[in-house]
Amino acid sequence: MNILITGIAGFFGQNLSRVLIADGHTVYGIDDLSIGTAKWLPKEAIFFRHDMSKFFVIDYIFNAIKSLDLIIHTASRKIPRDGKTTQTLLENVEMMSNICILSKAYNARMIFFSTSDIYGQQMLHDEEGTSRIGHPSNPRWSYAITKMWCEQLLFASTLKFMILRIFGTYGQYQAINWTAGPHAVFIDQALRHEPYTIHGDGTQTRCFTYVDDMIDGIIKAIYSDYDREIINLGSPNEEITIQKLAMMVHSIINPGIKFETIKVDAIKGKNVNEDVMIRKPIIVKAKIMLDWEPKTSLLDGLKKTIEWQKTVVNA
Repeated sequence: MNILITGIAGFFGQNLSRVLIADGHTVYGIDDLSIGTAKWLPKEAIFFRHDMSKFFVIDYIFNAIKSLDLIIHTASRKIPRDGKTTQTLLENVEMMSNICILSKAYNARMIFFSTSDIYGQQMLHDEEGTSRIGHPSNPRWSYAITKMWCEQLLFASTLKFMILRIFGTYGQYQAINWTAGPHAVFIDQALRHEPYTIHGDGTQTRCFTYVDDMIDGIIKAIYSDYDREIINLGSPNEEITIQKLAMMVHSIINPGIKFETIKVDAIKGKNVNEDVMIRKPIIVKAKIMLDWEPKTSLLDGLKKTIEWQKTVVNA
């Protein structure tokens, strides 16, 4: 297949491109490098440095790529911890609008990377349930709102697609900041012997998935025949508080050294602590439709990730 990956220089793009190239596919990638880095891209990937939210990029891609069978849309602006709420709201919508134009023109199926954040403060994270996102005055929910808008746009279209609601994932090629999640920051802080930054009181719980397991699920979705479905991908196992996650990272990297934390607000310049208290996926559909569930333990996955992150810090 001829495959276009948006956000190819990011966490999922880096990992996915390697597997797809190894499977014999031609992989094109587009990324503005605002988060990712091109130096890690496999040499076989055909890379374009552009911002997918810009309308002129549509014509650029038409001129550069003759045919596409699949578009994997991983690119997005995340929860605006830096205060750039407008950028998140506008650019995620603009990117999706452009991707839909490309998908229709090429008659290419789309794999859309949505988010577990769509579930808001709900206790059950089931694809067939309703979503309850927070108050519009809270910028923390801007990312989730754009992902919901994108899902609505897909179902309003006649396109062939699958929506993957991705839960917390960690591993090689992740960003070394809050874009990737607390695990990346905690590992970096441990390697630098710094206190651990905890948003809120640290009692919120998460279930994390090692990236190799997640990529396996995504590949199964790509090769499946299902159409116009929403599927959760994530680990329902080893639910852990953010505080205990920091302690686990500390015990691996700095055993015997005093454990210290700093408590902060989650979003710069805002007294906002409306973090999701529980994030645990229901993956019944993934088990049935994709014959998938994660296998790597949190301890083993963290050890592998720490070894990779050491090479980045020491580079």
